[in-house]
Amino acid sequence: MAKPKSVLENLSRREKEFIKAKLGITKFEEADKTTLKLLREALKKLKDSRSKNMIIYKLWDILMCVIIASLADCDDWDSIHDFVVDNYPWFKSFLQMTGGIPSAATYERVLSLIDSEELNNILFDFFTSLTLKETTTQKMNHIDGRVNNGSSRKSTLLNEEKRLLNCLNVYSTEYGYTIYTKQINEKSNEIPAVKDVIKGIDLTDIIVTWDALNTQIDNVKAVINSHGDYIVPIKGNQGTFYQDLLDYFDDECCEKIIAGNSKSAYLKQYEKSHSNFIVYEYYQTSDINWLENKNEWQGLTTIGMVKKTITKQTIKIVEKIIKGKKKKEKKKIEETTVEKRYYISSRNININEFEKGIRGHWKVENKVHWHLDFTFKQDKNKTTNKKALLNLEIIHKFCLAILQKVKGDYNKSLRRIRKHLSNDIERFLPELVCLLLLH
Repeated sequence: MAKPKSVLENLSRREKEFIKAKLGITKFEEADKTTLKLLREALKKLKDSRSKNMIIYKLWDILMCVIIASLADCDDWDSIHDFVVDNYPWFKSFLQMTGGIPSAATYERVLSLIDSEELNNILFDFFTSLTLKETTTQKMNHIDGRVNNGSSRKSTLLNEEKRLLNCLNVYSTEYGYTIYTKQINEKSNEIPAVKDVIKGIDLTDIIVTWDALNTQIDNVKAVINSHGDYIVPIKGNQGTFYQDLLDYFDDECCEKIIAGNSKSAYLKQYEKSHSNFIVYEYYQTSDINWLENKNEWQGLTTIGMVKKTITKQTIKIVEKIIKGKKKKEKKKIEETTVEKRYYISSRNININEFEKGIRGHWKVENKVHWHLDFTFKQDKNKTTNKKALLNLEIIHKFCLAILQKVKGDYNKSLRRIRKHLSNDIERFLPELVCLLLLH
């Protein structure tokens, strides 16, 4: 059977010259090995806390194996080990592999010793060095928490209870990357962690979003003090403040905004999703002088509402008696539901930006959390060592960002791209690298 054509065969001469110039090489065929070398050199910056006299495997060799195996459809320590065994001669061609092939337990143990923030920063810097392009769109960071459902254990006679790994993630729309990941203390929750996350990233000229749980006065203040802005939801946990917004955006107020109130803006969008027809209506206003608690929310400039009207169409089989005979007929039934959500923002009126901030928040769920579960099967990973699992998740996010960049070139799902790479990593990794460099 003939081997499938490589994507590289479709690259133009101009694209190949661009890749050569970007990597500073003279031969196009050296692109993949040069990129792997650059990644290896970047990983060498990681601090190694192991005793020098006890080191058998190079830290960067371990990480390179985990990263490449994770790109190629390996989701846990055993599959990573098996993949390296199957492709050992190839790995040995660009890694030292001192001590031979690490065991599955060695991968887990070594990753448990690495500083997670340092690892994330190194991988992020490497990713942007290859892919970053200037953008004119408003920069946004979306903050959301995720629980790894496979990481807990119940207390037994032999083992103590292990709680779930719970992390707070910051997804950047500018980079298409989870730029920051923080493990949430087992005895705490997201609310105090958000403030720590905000302090750990540069928010200059960036709009921040999160879910309603984290809309707290202190968190909003932290964003403004970090020179950022916010578009965040308000729900019932804010008591009278929420009720004030609910009362303000009544039918009469919404009609005035639609009519073109000078202090307000309105946007209407339509969307078809399966059998549902959805109408989104966005209302935003700078009329906030009446708010009693407005000064408690630092930077508060506008408030808004999103009205989501969902019309669901279903087909029901009904029986009718026609001329004494029973006959079955299809009847179309429509059910309509209305949802309303309320928001506060430090930004001036800009209804398109308001809409992007609200809809964009779900990117962290759709582009990161869902793929960690579905594409990388993280909820099935039974690792109880939180540090090792967290670092594996950071590597998965790095691989996920790469795969999402090249997805359009393959015209395949991310799972299929990973399976494609695993079939012949030595042949197909070069094409992945070159496609990444073109983005």
